[in-house]
Amino acid sequence: MNRKVILWGLLCCVWSLTGFGADEAPKYHTTFIVDAVPANTPHDASIYLVTDIDGWVTDKAERKFQRSPDGTLVLHLLHSSDTLQYKITRGTWSSVEARKNGRARPNRLLISTASEQTVHMTVESWEDISSHSYTIYMYFLIIAAIQGLLLVVAINTIRNQNKTANSILSVLLVLITISVLGRASTFDPDVFNWEPKLLFVPELILFTYGPIFYLYIHKLLVIEVKWSRIWPQFIPFLVQFALYLPYLALERQTFIYKVLDKELFPYFAITGVLALLFNSAYWIICKRILAGYSTQEHLNEKQKKYLRFLDYVLNIKAIYLGLWLIVVVIYVSGRILNTDLLYISENLIDVLWLLFSLIIFALAYYAVKHPEVLREKKKYQDQKINQDEISSIKNKLIKLLETDQIYLKPELTLESMAHMIPTASHTLSRVINEQFDQHFTELINTYRVDEFIRKVEASGDSASFLEIAFSVGFNSKPTFNRAFKKIKGCTPRQYFKEVHSSDDRH
Repeated sequence: MNRKVILWGLLCCVWSLTGFGADEAPKYHTTFIVDAVPANTPHDASIYLVTDIDGWVTDKAERKFQRSPDGTLVLHLLHSSDTLQYKITRGTWSSVEARKNGRARPNRLLISTASEQTVHMTVESWEDISSHSYTIYMYFLIIAAIQGLLLVVAINTIRNQNKTANSILSVLLVLITISVLGRASTFDPDVFNWEPKLLFVPELILFTYGPIFYLYIHKLLVIEVKWSRIWPQFIPFLVQFALYLPYLALERQTFIYKVLDKELFPYFAITGVLALLFNSAYWIICKRILAGYSTQEHLNEKQKKYLRFLDYVLNIKAIYLGLWLIVVVIYVSGRILNTDLLYISENLIDVLWLLFSLIIFALAYYAVKHPEVLREKKKYQDQKINQDEISSIKNKLIKLLETDQIYLKPELTLESMAHMIPTASHTLSRVINEQFDQHFTELINTYRVDEFIRKVEASGDSASFLEIAFSVGFNSKPTFNRAFKKIKGCTPRQYFKEVHSSDDRH
């Protein structure tokens, strides 16, 4: 009997020593000391330590700091884990500590190197009562989002509009507006605590902007594109949404804990890098489309002006992508060097969102200011014009070209010529197409090239080709060379070389 009692006692000792059946005994004793809190901290506020080992409970009684005689706040913590994340609060997540500028601070990290240690810290500000240095920036995003909604309404009230292109632009504007509002909401602690999943809203635009802008350009320039080639371009967005879906199903407080534990950070970092590559590829594609389309001779001056604006937008987007790349490089460098570069990255990301909202809203503003670019062109069969009117317009046009030599004006446009006749620009365009079998630009360039040849032959070698080209109405060397080659089938030098060779043979 005594042997059984002794054996049972030994088993109990082993059980207790190995920790089976009981919580692991604390190995570390850490003293946390808050040396200073912000001056606007309420004098009767209770200050708590919130840790991951306690499930991020914000007002646990045994985690409340006690005020020492010297005015500092002290808390003794016994813990078994050598690593823990923590923050300081006044009892709620809305009153959690923040950085000096009022923005959310990362979790503090403790790595225990001894069984007993003391940690000193200073609370720089509280999220709920800090003076946010980024308030103006947040308000700007909200105002930009409201402006975006107003532009959507304005675009869709344009008469005779290019409905397809405008509908696509409207969808893009709505997505941008929602994303910008989502970005603004991440700055407000109250909004975050009310609905933390709004953190995902700015992510909407990462894999949708490129395909939608690409489709917009196609429809704006009346370039046919099959839906079977469009929808696969949204697969990256669907994959992104599928990855975030499990987190969207989480309970609100559980989701907040996931954010605090930085569980979502790898998703944001990886999608950010992939989205940079994704949007860079679309930038290249859109740039090539505009470059190819701008060389077409049938474009009028307003269309060319809008193409130049789209190209300008893409140039700004190039700066945007460059800054995005810098953010990625800074992040990777910080990880490699184990250095906190969060402040730099956050400020660059703020600039990115500012630039991003300006780009798309500038595009929409231009569309509203120049609605004629987005209007669908009426077919000739829908316009009534009699033969006498056609003959009258044709005769006046020939007089303007051959007698008045209006083609010598570099700023000449279809609209300005129609005003001289006078007639509607679309009527003049029809007369030129049907009576001269040419577009407006082709007709004017034909007269300019003929005048150029006449002047070169008259001056001999006394003037350069470029000077003469400018004198007959061309405003750039590439435009002149392109027009001459299209009309004569060769470059100016080849043309005159062949002419001289022919004269020598005769």
